[in-house]
Amino acid sequence: MDQIYTPMRRAAIALALLLICIPAFSQEIRDIQTAVNLYRDGSAQVIQQWDVTVTKGTERYIPIDNPGKCYIHDFRVFENDEEYENEGRKWNSNRSAAEKAGRCGIIEKGNGNIELCWGQGEYGDHVYILMYVIDNLVQDYGDCDGFHWHFLNDQWEDKPQHASIVFFNETGSEEWYWNSKDDNNVAVWPFGMVGESAIEEGTLVFESTEPFTYTSFFSVLVRFKKGLFEPAQKGKGTFKKLQKQAFKGSDYKKRSFGDVISRIVDLIVNFFAGLVFIVLPILAVLWIIYNMLERLFRRVTNRRYSKDIVGQSKIEGWCRDIPFKGNPTTLFGFMSMADLLAPDKNKEFKNLVSAYFLKWVQDGVLTVERDQDKPEKMNLRFVKAADDVQTDDPIERRVYDAALAAAGDNRLLEANEFRSWSFKNYGEVMTWPKDAIYYARPRWKKASVEERRQAVEFKNYLNDFTLLKEREAPEIGLWKQYMVLAAALGIAEKVAKNFEKLFPKEMEEYSRQSGMADIGTTHWVLSDILQSSNAMMASAINKHNLVTGSSVSSSRRSFGGGGSISTGGGRGGFGGGHGGGSR
Repeated sequence: MDQIYTPMRRAAIALALLLICIPAFSQEIRDIQTAVNLYRDGSAQVIQQWDVTVTKGTERYIPIDNPGKCYIHDFRVFENDEEYENEGRKWNSNRSAAEKAGRCGIIEKGNGNIELCWGQGEYGDHVYILMYVIDNLVQDYGDCDGFHWHFLNDQWEDKPQHASIVFFNETGSEEWYWNSKDDNNVAVWPFGMVGESAIEEGTLVFESTEPFTYTSFFSVLVRFKKGLFEPAQKGKGTFKKLQKQAFKGSDYKKRSFGDVISRIVDLIVNFFAGLVFIVLPILAVLWIIYNMLERLFRRVTNRRYSKDIVGQSKIEGWCRDIPFKGNPTTLFGFMSMADLLAPDKNKEFKNLVSAYFLKWVQDGVLTVERDQDKPEKMNLRFVKAADDVQTDDPIERRVYDAALAAAGDNRLLEANEFRSWSFKNYGEVMTWPKDAIYYARPRWKKASVEERRQAVEFKNYLNDFTLLKEREAPEIGLWKQYMVLAAALGIAEKVAKNFEKLFPKEMEEYSRQSGMADIGTTHWVLSDILQSSNAMMASAINKHNLVTGSSVSSSRRSFGGGGSISTGGGRGGFGGGHGGGSR
């Protein structure tokens, strides 16, 4: 009996494991995260990240029907920081997977209806980033401005397991807010998926809390107070009519008996569909817990470095020598790889940008100016031609060229100008961190293990300067290099403050030679430079995080204007479509 029982038990275990593993290798859409930038003329830039597994077909497509008076254009696709070749509005679906790979385009379906298409590449896991522009999304409805747009279709071939969408205010007007029924400049009604919504710090946030069913979708009706936008297009009819149509069958009005029955059926279907995905989330949680405990151990014991890179995990010594010939990109790339507790590289890249800006100020490429209208605000002016800037670092050159382009004809760079430029050139900006790592890798690899360890000790030296028993003021030329590298490490303000406290005369001379003496106290001027250059990158980086894997936490829902999303209603509006997936 035992001999029979043992093979049967093994077979049962094998079958159970097989059933558990099947969802991980099936065609699926794990996540769709969307960022929408709304501009003053009513246009919108949509950026989406699709996290998918591909097991069939040659292309992916998104039907967008009934665009109304809107027009969709400038469709772009990125994968692994590489942009797909755009074939315009003449996409041909009758090709092989190899012929479509690395390409994207639009199919015109007539009456303004389109399909956004791109080659899905080889079978397996993919993370696609899509970008497109919607002209006339926000329209003029007389007593208000607004829109009702369907951003995610129903009847997906592969049903998304999670979705989130965030709207950014790029109008330059007042911040969006919702305090009460009578005190608000924006009103929002989302439809179609089980989820939550919120208005946080002027940003509209929506997130699903359950996987999509066949009938799930996402659309949102938004009404803005007049004056926030200057729409280029008048809406058809009145906003009340648009609202009335959207409210039919929704949670925003009294439900009928049929609506209640439909909701119960949806809950039952969602319950059984959710059972399939119990095991994988548990495994994911266990993996997250393991990583959290490992990071906690490293933080407590200070064993934060990769032995493969620097030879040991705990480094507490000090070294005054300039590492990697003073190149901030190489130091940034090295520390990003060597420090196992280093934060996200995309977030920290703003420190490297700060290092470039500080270097340019010290070299006289930029001058620091107080804004004439707002003295508390600081601007940067380019005073040298691009050809006069000497650098063999391609990453520094790309950031310089971008900053110069953002400054415009008057060559005066304000933080909002670089922010605006980064929005419009998101695909370019978000290649910089990865390219900086690629540029740095062969350079720090040429260094010996001893030199790499000394690079870590150099960071310790700057970080712990006030703790050293024997310290002397470095000569100004050397101190300039220290400050640039400190900026790349994200500790420039701390280092400057400590140095100014210990050696005020030397710091005054450093300020004079760097062209900051007439602006104010060196520490605060330096702080302004770092904060301004950080702000120039912050918008693009925050958008990247919203579109690449950082889901909206439940804490966001505690802000005013939030609530549940109505799974019913949402009829009418524009941009609606059915289906989509791979074919």
